Amino acid sequence: MDSIETAQKLIALESVTSEPNLNVSQWTQSRLEGLGFQVEAMPYRDLHGVEKVALAAKRAAHARARQAPGDRAGGIGYFCHNDVVSVDGWNCPHGGPFDGAVAQNRLWGRGACDMKGSAAAALTALASLSQGGQTEPIYFFVTGDEESGMAGARLLAEQSQFFQEMVARRAVGIVGEPTELQLVHSTKGVCHFQVTSDGVAAHSSTLEGHNANWQMIPFLSYLQDVAKRCETDATLQNATFSPATLSLNVVIENEPASANITVGRATCKLFLRLMPDTRWPELVDEISTTAQEFGLEVSPIHALLPLHTPVDRPLVQVVLNQLGQVEPQAVCYATDGCCLQPLRDLIVLGPGSIEQAHRPDEWIAIDQLQKGVDVYSKLFQHYAYSD
Repeated sequence: MDSIETAQKLIALESVTSEPNLNVSQWTQSRLEGLGFQVEAMPYRDLHGVEKVALAAKRAAHARARQAPGDRAGGIGYFCHNDVVSVDGWNCPHGGPFDGAVAQNRLWGRGACDMKGSAAAALTALASLSQGGQTEPIYFFVTGDEESGMAGARLLAEQSQFFQEMVARRAVGIVGEPTELQLVHSTKGVCHFQVTSDGVAAHSSTLEGHNANWQMIPFLSYLQDVAKRCETDATLQNATFSPATLSLNVVIENEPASANITVGRATCKLFLRLMPDTRWPELVDEISTTAQEFGLEVSPIHALLPLHTPVDRPLVQVVLNQLGQVEPQAVCYATDGCCLQPLRDLIVLGPGSIEQAHRPDEWIAIDQLQKGVDVYSKLFQHYAYSD
């Protein structure tokens, strides 16, 4: 089964992130076992309570290295997710979201780019490599909720014996998100929390209610100043990224939301895209403290740290060399890699463009898919086979 057929099979196994992912996980587990992997299926519930399965797999070395491989010792791991975003509004002239149609030198379908195409490329690369000559372990990890909270990645990092073994062995890791097969060594993280104020809901024609917005408004005015600081304060910016800011976003919700009922609860949801080498922890603490000083309630703060592997790390240099790329890139989106940082050497590298992901006509170029097989094959060989 080649990369196109493998990707088509994965696309056909519907796994929208709001639904369980058992079918696609079972198929992937069977495929990995057929390639000589020992697979651990790890059931869990995502942040929305949906039943999911994460996979942690290892193909052990079957040959003894002829010489000490130095920084290549420890093996290599590939990380992906099998959940996809909603198909609402799908509008593709080449078929439905799960058809996996091939047309115009592209593979169309939900997940073709993000990121079943990448998983197919990695599986195809592994199928071409003899286990008999393998001198270091190869690991393969799959989560089911990257699009809805990344609980699976946290589960793997905390409970997978194979992941802990990777860390102990100082193995290298590749997150296969679409990067047009350009090495990404830095991604933004995320931080979200909410601030609430309570009032008394009542018919607005009476004096019995108390609008929760009145207590929230001074805090919102403060947040406007914070947003301006994010655009001007150098300690809150990192020029490696574009945009170079924390991208503070604020969403206001009222309950009830009817104009003839006094608002009983006002909720301010805050979302920041965290960057390395910025003073975002101090800013988050300041926002939380200020909210409490205004008499508002602050929910627990959830943060996924930004990913950053220094450019001088051996993995970065090896991959740059393999790709003929001059320097690594930084991207503004987050990946499961934010949860996998016990790994010292971790990058993002995968076929397809992020601009093709989440579209109502998602696709991946066939040449990217096939090139992904070649790139992954060379990296698996470099880190798991002796010269």
